Amino acid sequence: MHGVVRGEGTPVAFSYKQGLDRDTYTAVMNGETFTGEAIYPDNNANYDLGVNPNPGINDDDFAMRISGPVPATLFGNKGSTMQCNMLYADSSGFTTAGGKGVCLHSAGKIIDVLW
Repeated sequence: MHGVVRGEGTPVAFSYKQGLDRDTYTAVMNGETFTGEAIYPDNNANYDLGVNPNPGINDDDFAMRISGPVPATLFGNKGSTMQCNMLYADSSGFTTAGGKGVCLHSAGKIIDVLW
């Protein structure tokens, strides 16, 4: 996972930790470390754990599907913030499948993200 400041080419290091209902992101830009969460848009969704607890019901009823950007807010340890929209390649929300995103730094810089 990596990012680049649009128009500058300055690299921004990104990493993530996959979660069941949200992912935790970390970014490092100009010596400032940002941390925050991307929360899947439907907090009422059920998550497919690979086991159907009700054999008489279609397993797809228990699967989460993401059909748009996943918002994330990251707070920097020096007072800056980033507002991000991440678009996951896998509609099930698995970060490991890759994706792309865009973040707006509180100083107005735009960071393009790819993983």
